[in-house]
Amino acid sequence: MEFHLPGPIRSFKDFFIHLGIVTLGILIALGLEQIVEAHHRAKIGQDSVAGFRRELAENREQVKEVMAATPALRAKIAAQIAAIGALREGDKAPLTIDYPGIYFDFIYSASWETAIATQTLYYIPAADTRRYSAAYSAFRLFLDEERTGLATWQDLRSFGPDAAALSPEQRRALIQQLHRYQSYTYVIDTIGKGTLEACDQALQ
Repeated sequence: MEFHLPGPIRSFKDFFIHLGIVTLGILIALGLEQIVEAHHRAKIGQDSVAGFRRELAENREQVKEVMAATPALRAKIAAQIAAIGALREGDKAPLTIDYPGIYFDFIYSASWETAIATQTLYYIPAADTRRYSAAYSAFRLFLDEERTGLATWQDLRSFGPDAAALSPEQRRALIQQLHRYQSYTYVIDTIGKGTLEACDQALQ
């Protein structure tokens, strides 16, 4: 940066005038730089928030889809428990096990993780950051519970296709496993409701 004096300095008065002009010029330049930087930070924060809102809205639909399917899933589990429980020792007629399905949806968090890695959260108001953080945490908890349900569902499949071919002990174990999977559907409902509430607060 070069400074060009408007003329020769002949007195202390001229010196202080020139000094004031230079100082004012520096302050104006610094102020403009800060304005540009603040605008840049605000733009980064706005882009990050837009990414959060897109992800949370997508995640919200995923959770609603899983929760909408749980009543039918629960009814199917109850029907299988009743059918297998009705079998008597010595029954030879095949009873095909109609295994309940599994609903597993991935939760999107790339925008949030990128914002953490690049420290973009500093450019977002703290109150907003807390709401988004709570929503993402709720979605992670929901995903963890889905993983638990997936593990239970995989254990179910190990009993084979025919309940009549199982021993009484195996049938009891299968019914117990079905009850576990049924309990999972109630837990996923409870966690899902809390997740949707946290999401709605973040998106308000």
